[in-house]
Amino acid sequence: MPTIWGRRLLFCQWDAMSEELPIEHIQDHDIRGETRWTGYVKLSNGYRVGVLVLAVGDGLIAVRNRCPHRAVPLLQGRLDQTAGTLECPSHGWELPLVGSDLKGAPVVKRDGQWFLVRTAV
Repeated sequence: MPTIWGRRLLFCQWDAMSEELPIEHIQDHDIRGETRWTGYVKLSNGYRVGVLVLAVGDGLIAVRNRCPHRAVPLLQGRLDQTAGTLECPSHGWELPLVGSDLKGAPVVKRDGQWFLVRTAV
C-alpha cells in the first residue's frame, strides 16, 4: 500500500474526496537562523499526525515530524537543501525529503490556512 510519509501515514486514511488536508496548530520555530513550522494533520480515522514544514527552494514541504528509525522529533535536524535531505538529530542519518522514509508532500498557504497537498504515487 502506498504511503505518504514513512509507514504510518497511509493514503487510505485520507478522505477519498479530499485532495488537501488542513494543517492545524501551526507554530513557528527559529532553528539555526531558519524558520520551520510544526503542526498536525487530522486523518479521517481521527488520528492526528505531527508534521514538520520546511522552506525548500521557493516552496514549502511537509514531512512527518518523527525519525522513522528512532521516532525522535526531526525539528532540530540539519536541512541540506542542495542534497534534499534532513539529518536526524539523534543518530545522524540523512533522510531524503522525498525518499521512502519521509516522502515529503507540498504545502500551500491560502486565506491564512496551511494545507498538505496529496501527491500521486
